[in-house]
Amino acid sequence: MFEMTESALVEASVDEVWSDLTDASRLAEWIWPPRFETAAVVQATALGRWEVRSSVAELAVLGRVLELEAPRRMRLEWRWEGEEHATDAELTLESAADAATRVTVRHTGFLSAEERESHIEGWSNCLQRLVDRHGGVASFG
Repeated sequence: MFEMTESALVEASVDEVWSDLTDASRLAEWIWPPRFETAAVVQATALGRWEVRSSVAELAVLGRVLELEAPRRMRLEWRWEGEEHATDAELTLESAADAATRVTVRHTGFLSAEERESHIEGWSNCLQRLVDRHGGVASFG
């Protein structure tokens, strides 16, 4: 199995970034590019739904919250719509200097290096949009 870790330093509080991950309307604003017209469903409870969908891009992540330690950590079962294989995405938030937040994504369970590379690109882009939303520095890899 293959895995990846990406991180970014976001110029926002842990609570604000947590809301960006767990409030459906806020998540939809940044997780994918605006042209995707993203819709999200978030049930921030154990075994709750965490889904992101774009009808325009014909793309959806059907997630389920496996573990939740608000406002610091969320672990998701991550499955692309139409696929059977699920992976595991863990998002952690840590307070950093100057009231910033270090966001780290550790995503595991990929079946191939190509699948991992695709997710590295996707998470790098997502974290860059989160940095663009608040300011900060995306430090990939």
